[in-house]
Amino acid sequence: MVFRSYAPATKVTVVRMMQQGFSKSNIRQSVGYDISNQSFARWNQLFEETRRVIRDPDTYETRGRPTILTTDDITFMIQLVRTNPGLFLSELREGLYDSTGTLLSVEAIHHNLVNRLSITLKKAGTSNIRKCLVSKYNYVDEMRFFPANWLVFTDESSFCDRDLLRTSGRSEIGSPVERLVVNQNSQRISLLPAIGIDGLLAMATTLATFKGPKFENFLEFELIPSMNRYPGPNSVLVCDNANIHRGENVQRICDQAGIRIIHLPTYCPELNPIELCFGAMKTKLRGSQILSTSSEPRAEIRLAAAEVMTAEFCYSIYEHCGYCVGDPNE
Repeated sequence: MVFRSYAPATKVTVVRMMQQGFSKSNIRQSVGYDISNQSFARWNQLFEETRRVIRDPDTYETRGRPTILTTDDITFMIQLVRTNPGLFLSELREGLYDSTGTLLSVEAIHHNLVNRLSITLKKAGTSNIRKCLVSKYNYVDEMRFFPANWLVFTDESSFCDRDLLRTSGRSEIGSPVERLVVNQNSQRISLLPAIGIDGLLAMATTLATFKGPKFENFLEFELIPSMNRYPGPNSVLVCDNANIHRGENVQRICDQAGIRIIHLPTYCPELNPIELCFGAMKTKLRGSQILSTSSEPRAEIRLAAAEVMTAEFCYSIYEHCGYCVGDPNE
């Protein structure tokens, strides 16, 4: 007979009727179940031994091989992983042995981490230890007074087709996967865009890195003509603390145009929506692999920027970064 689950109330009723002398056939007819003789015997025996009809889970026998780790071992491993999550399994093994004297194989360490402690290996995020939360909260407090449509964000990013090769591939079991490099010494192209909540405002590219004079030229002749005097829409320029963004000429150009400039707190890229644009662009270019075959990679990068940095996307990333967006239909 297959296993069948019975409600606790049914078991109580059956045991009571058995104690009162009812026959098994009468009990089956009363409760409406075809209860096996083994169930009658098991429930009655459990009641005689424990005065209960439901077993206590704490009394269940532990199945499988008994664990080697003690409570102290488990506590130490959890604390060790919290303190230094990047340790190799061999280092965890050595630390456990030095602290508690328990010696396990590397495989046993992995098995206990995953199956007993629910600790798995993940790709680690990166946080800079020099990030100042006080500066970040002061910036957030200051920006709550600015409508999102006043804010213009700019930053630089580089693109290279070698960096955008697909990192994974498929093949038959036991066969390796290779990826072909078309341009062994491919050029690295730097992109300098600026976005508002309504989309892309200005953009420049170069085969070198953007230095102070190039940024000042972009600011004066490309970006500021698309901005307005403060206060008003597109009147506040927000950029990070890179040296090229803090020069005297940058401040002079903004002052002459009536543009207010605000610098992000150090090591807080999560507050700059344009960083999400760069991520979306690189995902798009990695998917198309167009930079590996194109004879005009700069044009392809500019086209990808225009396709990604739309009004809808910019509105969503402004909102994601916590800026004061309004109704997009207003």
